[in-house]
Amino acid sequence: MKMLKTITPLALILSLGLAVHAEDTPMEKEMSAMNKAYKALKKSVEDPAQKAENLKLIADIKKTAEASSKMEPKTAATQPAAGKAAYLDKYKAQMADFSKEVAALEAAVTAGNTAAAKASFDKLNELKKKGHEDFKKD
Repeated sequence: MKMLKTITPLALILSLGLAVHAEDTPMEKEMSAMNKAYKALKKSVEDPAQKAENLKLIADIKKTAEASSKMEPKTAATQPAAGKAAYLDKYKAQMADFSKEVAALEAAVTAGNTAAAKASFDKLNELKKKGHEDFKKD
């Protein structure tokens, strides 16, 4: 009986977690993929021996950023009709800035300039934080 009392809440929590995960939007899936590459790159961006792997991770980030920039964040649905276009324009502008910085990071890694790569990665981190503040619902 005690085991049943332990298993029942656990099963409920797991089923709720799966239900929430199943509701991921295409944009959330793209952003999740980007975040995985971003986290891996964070560990190796300053290591010139990891150049090939870093360029692969940057290509993944570039691809998902491009796909995400064509989508609407969930929070766009909560915007008043009059302000939605401006909200989406702001989102697209921030994604364009992010993509430009990804290109700068790619150039720095390709050139083997670890200082510039680190600076560019730090700038990406700032852009990511700003974008999440402006467009991600907690």
